[in-house]
Amino acid sequence: MGQTRDHGPWSGVIRRCAHRPLRQRQQQAGLQYYAAGFPAKAHSALWGDSFQAELGKIGSEVTSTGANVLVVMLGSNDLAYLTSPAATIDNLATYIQRARASHPGIDVVVGEVLDRYDPWTKTYQLTAQVNDYASRLHTLASQLNTSSERVVVAPTRTGWDPATMTWDGTHPNPTGEALIAQRISQGLAQLGIGSTSPDVSGPHAWAVAGPTPVLTPGSERVALSWDRTPSGATGMFIEQRLTNTNEPWTRLPYPVAGDGWTAAQLIAGGTYQYRLVPSKGFSTGVAGPAAQATVSGPDLGAIGSVSGTAVGASSYGGQAAAVTWSASTNATAYLLSYRMLSDGSIAWSDLPYPVTQRSWTFEPLYQGRRYQFRILPSRGYLHGQWAASSPVRMKGWPADSVQVSLGDSYSAGMGSEDGYYGSPSCLRSTQAWPNKIFSGFRVAMSLQACPGAQVPDVSGQLAGMNSFFAARPGKAQLVTLTVGGNDVGFGAELAKCVATDCTGDESYIAGLIPVLHTHLKGLYSQIKGAQPYADVIAGGYPDVVDQNGTSGNLACIGLSGNERDMVDRLTLALNAAITSAAQEAGIWSVGQGVRYEFAGHGACAAGIDAWINAFIGTAPPDGGLPIDPRSFHPNDSGQSAYAIAFTNALNSAMR
Repeated sequence: MGQTRDHGPWSGVIRRCAHRPLRQRQQQAGLQYYAAGFPAKAHSALWGDSFQAELGKIGSEVTSTGANVLVVMLGSNDLAYLTSPAATIDNLATYIQRARASHPGIDVVVGEVLDRYDPWTKTYQLTAQVNDYASRLHTLASQLNTSSERVVVAPTRTGWDPATMTWDGTHPNPTGEALIAQRISQGLAQLGIGSTSPDVSGPHAWAVAGPTPVLTPGSERVALSWDRTPSGATGMFIEQRLTNTNEPWTRLPYPVAGDGWTAAQLIAGGTYQYRLVPSKGFSTGVAGPAAQATVSGPDLGAIGSVSGTAVGASSYGGQAAAVTWSASTNATAYLLSYRMLSDGSIAWSDLPYPVTQRSWTFEPLYQGRRYQFRILPSRGYLHGQWAASSPVRMKGWPADSVQVSLGDSYSAGMGSEDGYYGSPSCLRSTQAWPNKIFSGFRVAMSLQACPGAQVPDVSGQLAGMNSFFAARPGKAQLVTLTVGGNDVGFGAELAKCVATDCTGDESYIAGLIPVLHTHLKGLYSQIKGAQPYADVIAGGYPDVVDQNGTSGNLACIGLSGNERDMVDRLTLALNAAITSAAQEAGIWSVGQGVRYEFAGHGACAAGIDAWINAFIGTAPPDGGLPIDPRSFHPNDSGQSAYAIAFTNALNSAMR
């Protein structure tokens, strides 16, 4: 019989609190039951109970249980809230008398009332009342104890310290329960019931494990629920850890009352584990099994655009690119990646950490190489979709480049004084201008151009280009070409003009140029498609005949001023078509740069000022005699001029 601190089974009317430690002590002593082989046991202890409340019930409880031993540990609530020590002793005497009246011969074990402790003020309470009550209790026991109706006082105050033996300053923790159980056993042993050994008093952990929580994940949150009733806990400490980073367990700084709690402001996409640690006042149990859940988050919007710009030299060496991008809805950071584009291995390199801004400077990057940049929106561990920029070429001439030159006789070096090689149908010269450009940066060069080539023929040259590049993967690539003059019949027309007046052909030839524009655009696009990471530059043609030239060459004598003006107009139109087609196909163009470089140095210029051969032959050209193929093509000086025109255009494009 007792209040909340007095719970535990005994014979007859039994209290509850000392239940587990006493069972443990008696099991260690080899006994199957709590104190002895009692045929029946009953609890009558209640939370907040007192002698005042039990006086009217004890008789019927003894009768209904048939108890012959009564264990009593009441009085704490009486002394704290209801009656004085003297009045409490008077109530105890009446209590015992009524129990005896219901069952003459009943034995009684009475535990001493225990003092309390205020953990906030760190002071002991009820000490004076407890001491006064204990003195009166021992006197009363001596007065009521007889050989047929024994009354024994259990020395529960011996070794008692509420500062360390309660979970709230009042109610015993496992250490306090063990002490009380040991002292009550000492009282029972005086009645010949059980024994006092082994001694179970001493430190006892409250080794109650928490239940497994039920987790309901949501958007950046997890709702936890549990049942704390089986553990006897008044609250639960919640322990959490993020498994993505293998972080250690972190405990919430206070126990949560009730049977649920929501963890909010979690990292989207994170996988969390939770476990519960029971709490009962100032007593703490042990962690129970962990449960795991992955939280979601809001959807991340698509990045609308990624823009990259080459910004020049980097302070770290090499080049730099500034990249900006549009915002992704709900993103809190962005992952960045870049790659150098080539015909070799293309692998993305990731920035090792996310950024929160929407701009970044990538550096150092290789000079003259093309790069692509991509951005991934993120929120915690959730990721959206990659968005990539268009290729961005870094400024400058790339080192260790590979060059292929395509085209017609104006790229093959026809007109040079010597150095020819190849078959009669495709003569090339070692003095050709493509050999003169980029020489300090390239590691290999292939001249694929052939005299007489038209657009379809240059398209056929792409197989050689592709093979050459494929044998040198990963290198920077440069493609140069000249084509178009043969498609509109420039060479044949010049030969005709030398022999006879050809000005009537201007409208016909001019009409061919728009058609050529379409074919050129298709060819340039084909080259770009075959080698998407190459620098491709198309060149035009010079004014072949100097309008004011005074050379006495047979061809020059035969060309009138009107014919020379016609050739100039057609060259201008042809170059314009080449430039326009190049722009539309996304490649570079020398534009009218060749004309400007050759100004005043066309065929028929006097002496060494002529950078283009006029008629080369031994007989007057009359349309029926063969003309040396070097006629109306750049000589060695003209090859150098072509190289300068292309170099200037490349320098301009690469800046």
